[in-house]
Amino acid sequence: MDTVTTTEAIPPWLRAPWESLIRRGRDGRLPTGLLLHGATGVGKALLSRALVQALLCQRATGAEAACGECNACRSFVGGVHPEVLGLEPEEAGKEILIAAAREATDFLSLSGSGNLRCVLIRPADAMNTNAANALLKTLEEPPPGAMLILEAAQPARLPATIRSRCQIVEIPTPGATDATQWLLGFADDARAVDEAYAASLGRPLAAREILTDPERMARWEQDREALSTLLGGQGISVMAGSMQRSLPESLIPRIQALLIAAQRLLVSGEPDAFGRQFPRDQLEGFARRTGSRRLAQLSAQALVWQRQATRQLNPQLRMEDIARSFLRR
Repeated sequence: MDTVTTTEAIPPWLRAPWESLIRRGRDGRLPTGLLLHGATGVGKALLSRALVQALLCQRATGAEAACGECNACRSFVGGVHPEVLGLEPEEAGKEILIAAAREATDFLSLSGSGNLRCVLIRPADAMNTNAANALLKTLEEPPPGAMLILEAAQPARLPATIRSRCQIVEIPTPGATDATQWLLGFADDARAVDEAYAASLGRPLAAREILTDPERMARWEQDREALSTLLGGQGISVMAGSMQRSLPESLIPRIQALLIAAQRLLVSGEPDAFGRQFPRDQLEGFARRTGSRRLAQLSAQALVWQRQATRQLNPQLRMEDIARSFLRR
């Protein structure tokens, strides 16, 4: 879980929304429904958790972040604070169902010991229609102190009735320079930062995890190995076998990025940041063999693969299908 104990821990691009939200929260001017939207990996979860922790903190005042040491902070970080409930899908990629939404409304209706009782909904755009409708009454007639914070990368997927009853806060996406400058605080090697940022597909919080978590770095290295087999066209069994060692939810978006990198190389003559993670002759050879028309077709197909990434499909058949598509001219 992301925790914030000092204002310096807030990334620069989140400081403006942070200061606005925390000051309004201290003054009791936050709405019952708060919808934070922005690109995946930009820091929506970090901001929402920092806000709730700071409002519950027994020491922080003004625009200060949570102290991280009081009883309230420790219970929040431990996931056992009695005034906070997380509402998420039971499994990644699945929907948030009505039973969970009803549990959240029941939780908010309880009389708490403080002035704030909060439900964090992540990702809110995973709620199905019935679950969203179950929250409407709470948004329209909230119990005292009730607050719902919804995080969404695709807010348009939420029903208009939900969006209209929430105050919407857009979380900005930092430019590459600002993001990599922040990431240098977690690694001394600028090349490692550039690699992590490219591997994260421009998502700074995901890049930080690659830099600081050996498991995430190992996952990226496995994905890169699988992508290299696709570039080399080493045969269906080799390509599919390598891809099966990766997680579809991380590999398939990177397949899309690889295809875009190949297209850009053909157009501009230079690889983009993601393309630079592979030997130039390998990427260029693949791009020229495949051709711009077929690359465009594969990019469109990759969007379908992404939509299917969380479905319970046969892993071997899925990866063989992707390998076969790459070998088809």
